[in-house]
Amino acid sequence: MSSTTTPRNVAIPYSSKSLKLSSFSIPSNESARAASQRFVAAHPTYLQTSAIDDLRRREFTRLDKSGVYLDYTGAGLYPESLIREHTDLLLGNVFGNPHSASPSSVLSSKYAHAARLAVLNFFDADPSEYEVVFTNNASTALRIVAEAYPYSKGADSKLILPTDAHNSVNGMREFALKAGAQVTYVPMEAPGKQTFLAPEDGAESLYVLTGQSNLSGLKGNLSLLAEAKSRGYNTLLDAAALAPTTAISLRSLNGSVDAMAISLYKLIGYPTGIGCLVAKKEFLTKLQKPWFSGGSVLVVQAPNMGRLLLDGHERWEDGTVNFLSLIAVPRGLQILHNHLPTLAQRLPLLMHFTLSSLASLKHSNGKPVVDLHSPSGPDEYSPSTHGAVISMSFLKPSGERFLPHDIENAASRANIHVRAGCLCNPGASTTLTGMTEMLNNFDMKRIDAEGNQDTPASVSESYASNEEMEWFIRDGGVVRMGFGLASAISDAAAFVEFSRTFVDVAEATKDGKTVGAPKLQKIADADIFREELPSLKKRNSVMFTKLRGIRRRVSQIF
Repeated sequence: MSSTTTPRNVAIPYSSKSLKLSSFSIPSNESARAASQRFVAAHPTYLQTSAIDDLRRREFTRLDKSGVYLDYTGAGLYPESLIREHTDLLLGNVFGNPHSASPSSVLSSKYAHAARLAVLNFFDADPSEYEVVFTNNASTALRIVAEAYPYSKGADSKLILPTDAHNSVNGMREFALKAGAQVTYVPMEAPGKQTFLAPEDGAESLYVLTGQSNLSGLKGNLSLLAEAKSRGYNTLLDAAALAPTTAISLRSLNGSVDAMAISLYKLIGYPTGIGCLVAKKEFLTKLQKPWFSGGSVLVVQAPNMGRLLLDGHERWEDGTVNFLSLIAVPRGLQILHNHLPTLAQRLPLLMHFTLSSLASLKHSNGKPVVDLHSPSGPDEYSPSTHGAVISMSFLKPSGERFLPHDIENAASRANIHVRAGCLCNPGASTTLTGMTEMLNNFDMKRIDAEGNQDTPASVSESYASNEEMEWFIRDGGVVRMGFGLASAISDAAAFVEFSRTFVDVAEATKDGKTVGAPKLQKIADADIFREELPSLKKRNSVMFTKLRGIRRRVSQIF
């Protein structure tokens, strides 16, 4: 099957061809601001997205004094009117625990129901087919499926996971392994070329797809969901990073998605503490809940052991839902829905300007200032396969790599909001930076001297037995920036101008003092680090002393 098929659920009115992107670069004597003006003149389509600028002036005035926000993958930004309207509703009404028939409870139930309908409408999901289960976040939604999925005992059940996945997806394997299922990872290098082996004897098996990577920005090939279904798998889509900038129609996916996980704050910034499992009603009846709580049962015998679980979303929403926050959901989703078509025009232009500009930055010796990991350059970018996310490393004139957190700290001092590290995605982080072998060679001692698993002693033992792990945890990974609902070309220009300050810079500095860093000619060459570790420990004794102190404090906490 083709790996380039774009399912109808992805609202991309502009392909890489129809965008008509012109070749672009920044001369060393031109400011990024001037370059951005020249870019807009060469790409007048940008002016057609002025509705985003109007939204920014109306709803995000705080950005004028809060710096340059480029961490939309970490969290969306809330519109100011959403907070005002939510506050007015709270101040003007009395809302009670919805598990009652009192007026305050009925009012809360009314708004909770409206929130469910708003979620179904936003994702174009048939209410007769799909159910909305409110959770704390996308991670909790994933856990519901992971913990309750009925892997066939004594059969050939399978769990297929993407290598390019958030740790909340990786964590699903613990329940599968405990149930005796086979866990398989799809290599990041060929996400659209996998073949599905049908589960033997109809064994219950689950296929999980990352809709859009939180680190690489790569979009999953959603047509693989239908392929997996045809082979007998249930399907789960992690849409936490995809949904904020891409219109998703579950109806148009023709039943290929059994369940989907999202977080509301990723979409529109507010409210936090609200996630969703949007799942087929038929799929939910297959799951086997391992416990019950208040709000999820109809009758409980005590001291006898009988219980009757409720059906639908009530079975899976433990305790009381966050009914006060749910009030804000419909309005927030409506604001985002109204601007998704315009975002589909603007974000590819911002990506092209940023990628082209960063790729043109060179040290005096001709070596690049920025190593673009994903996308690897403007020619490799397409909005159909890649979200508005860029992961990168900054390089010294020698070709050595600045530590990601040094760049993050420098950006923070410049009032630019980016993120650095492995970003809870070790698969993509190590694949893109060539550190997979180092990570996989760590000796993870999960059993302590008494035979117990994952205790403070066993964690400390694993940490102490791998000297490279100290470096990996502290200084591995990438620098990530990304665009979202309120992004403008001025944000992109500011980041390019910041990046330019590293031209011909040999060391990251803080208050004029050199920051010690392990010397890596290329992060892909892990052997260099291994060979130089003894001397590095001497030159960076303060850093390693701090790390040992951190390890001791972790042990004390546990």
